[in-house]
Amino acid sequence: MGIIFMLLASVCFATMSALIKAVGPGISPMELVFLRCLISIPLLFLFVRLRKKPLWVRAGHVMFFRTLFGMAAMTGSFYALTHMPLAECMFIGSSHPLILSLLAPFVIGERTPRSAWIAIFAGLTGVAVIMKPAMAWPTASWVALGASAASAMAHLMVRRLNATDSPLVIVFNFTLLTAVLTSFWVLPGFVMPYLRQWILISGVGLFASLGQILMTLAYQRDQAPAVASAGYFTVILSVIYGYIFWGEVPHPLAWVGGGLIIAGGLWLIKDRLQITEPASSVTI
Repeated sequence: MGIIFMLLASVCFATMSALIKAVGPGISPMELVFLRCLISIPLLFLFVRLRKKPLWVRAGHVMFFRTLFGMAAMTGSFYALTHMPLAECMFIGSSHPLILSLLAPFVIGERTPRSAWIAIFAGLTGVAVIMKPAMAWPTASWVALGASAASAMAHLMVRRLNATDSPLVIVFNFTLLTAVLTSFWVLPGFVMPYLRQWILISGVGLFASLGQILMTLAYQRDQAPAVASAGYFTVILSVIYGYIFWGEVPHPLAWVGGGLIIAGGLWLIKDRLQITEPASSVTI
């Protein structure tokens, strides 16, 4: 069930990414993060109250690190999305499940199966292949890779939080804390978006909130590496969006590297489907 939730979250995240690219570089990545969270807060607060959930998580220290890593991942990915083709950006970003699989034993004590190392090796090879054509946008490509590493850590923090807190409360706390932290950088030099940008940013907030809820539910119901691998569906949709709206066709090496990453992800999913695990007792 966790994989299904992650597939639905992938649709939301791919659409959010396309909307961010449509906004363009006229607004700073940090301001986009701030507005994306600010717009989402009222909706998430309403859902928390309707579900009669507490406003704050129990594991506050874990939530703090989840927010820092998540904020870094969003800022970096938003910068990359507005400075390089959508597909190449998402190919690089899709490396986070591989990094997650490497870090899971140390961060949350979740064992990475021996067979998963084949997938990790294939995926990291894919990242190396993709980075060659991505060097046409050197700063953006390296920022995208750094954002992918931060995203992996943020996902692992979500996994830990799911042991004690409702997914909805986790998402609400993350969104609220990110808005507060980014406001210190954004408000002194705030650039007012025009109407079209407000419409696009509102869509970003909507799809981001729904995607976060679905992703958190996914991690509640399955192991971290397998759930993150299902997120590769975001890449497929991003290639389609990039071609339809911007006429972008990925470099042949990007296809090769992306294929290796997706193949590694599918291997992890296949390995995970052979294991049955009970669902968490914490509900949304």
